[in-house]
Amino acid sequence: MSNSKHYLWLIGFSVLAFWQVDQIAHWPKSIQSVLLYAPYLIAALGIFISIYLNRVQPIFLLLTIVVLNFAMAYFLPANTSKTDVLTVTAFYPLLAIFLPLNILLWILLPEKGVMSKPYVFSLLTVFILQGFAFYWLMDNLPMSTILTLAQPVGTSGVTLPMVPFLVTIGAWLLIVIRNAFQNTPKVLDNTVIFVLILLAYGLNQYVSFGVLAWLSVIASGLIILSLVFDSHQIAHTDQLTGMKGRRALFERFTGLGRKYAIAMMDIDHFKSFNDRYGHDVGDEALRLVAYQLARIPVGHPYRYGGEEFTVVFPSKTANEVKSVLDEMRIQISEVPLEVMEKGKKAETRVTVSFGLAEKTERSQTPEAVMKLADEALYVAKKAGRNCVKVYGEAAKKTSDKPAARKKAPAKK
Repeated sequence: MSNSKHYLWLIGFSVLAFWQVDQIAHWPKSIQSVLLYAPYLIAALGIFISIYLNRVQPIFLLLTIVVLNFAMAYFLPANTSKTDVLTVTAFYPLLAIFLPLNILLWILLPEKGVMSKPYVFSLLTVFILQGFAFYWLMDNLPMSTILTLAQPVGTSGVTLPMVPFLVTIGAWLLIVIRNAFQNTPKVLDNTVIFVLILLAYGLNQYVSFGVLAWLSVIASGLIILSLVFDSHQIAHTDQLTGMKGRRALFERFTGLGRKYAIAMMDIDHFKSFNDRYGHDVGDEALRLVAYQLARIPVGHPYRYGGEEFTVVFPSKTANEVKSVLDEMRIQISEVPLEVMEKGKKAETRVTVSFGLAEKTERSQTPEAVMKLADEALYVAKKAGRNCVKVYGEAAKKTSDKPAARKKAPAKK
């Protein structure tokens, strides 16, 4: 699932959350009574899943949501006039500043997993120390500073004071910019963009019963869903090339239909290439090939393993896609790869061979077609490599060198 598709469900759930904000007062009393406890239950479920999946970032994001709801319920209970004025003046803007800074902190820190005990302990220490720092600021900040932090925005509908409002926007923009410069951001990275919006709006509407709790439930749910999608992406994606792997390939086989073609591709002389230039350059060659294959217009490429790749062509015959593969083969061979040879920089080229087969009466399953494509790949290697062979073609030697020009007869 691409990042653009993830935005669809993130936007959908966020729209649902905001749509229901004005309806909370009309919900059945039984649901309203459970709503205030729901953020803790959903967060606990998310923390359990995070531990199981060895993810530490979601744990601290969910802990932040738990502390936010607990602190607001204890210090600023909704629909009550018994709240101390000083508490509102100092507590509310400080909490509204700590929230976006915490979300920014947890998403910027590297993901090392819950198994890294020293790292988890250090994060817990930071989390606890923030509580002491928060109370120290409440007790020791000069009244002039508190009043500055509590200065309202002055816009109708915005309860958040000016400084927390600007800090929230700044943190949100930093997360968006960071994600934009990442090659493959995790689903959680994109999810945090929406989580911050939901929680900031919940804080803005803290005087309305159940709004913060409801938006916290949705925010925690989004984090849990992002964990599921991230785990699926990790399981189905090849770490070296960023391409979908063998597991995703076999899942694709389940819905191919009645007509399709499958190509098996191999990097020519890859073992010799690795022995000559080293495994680091070999990895670069794999990434180069994967990048070029990802641009194929009609097929779905996968890394099968080692130096082998698979391309699936739904609703296509072998003859319809052979020219596409041939063009791809030429494109790959024309891309220079920088290497070090005898202490000097040099350039080399990578060539590939394709074996292609299609579904027939003899090969009724994708696995059978792939096996025929593998046999065609063997024929391509036997024919001299750097070529495309369709199953059933003879292993005739091929060459990409231009034909030698005949010499003109000498003039007498």
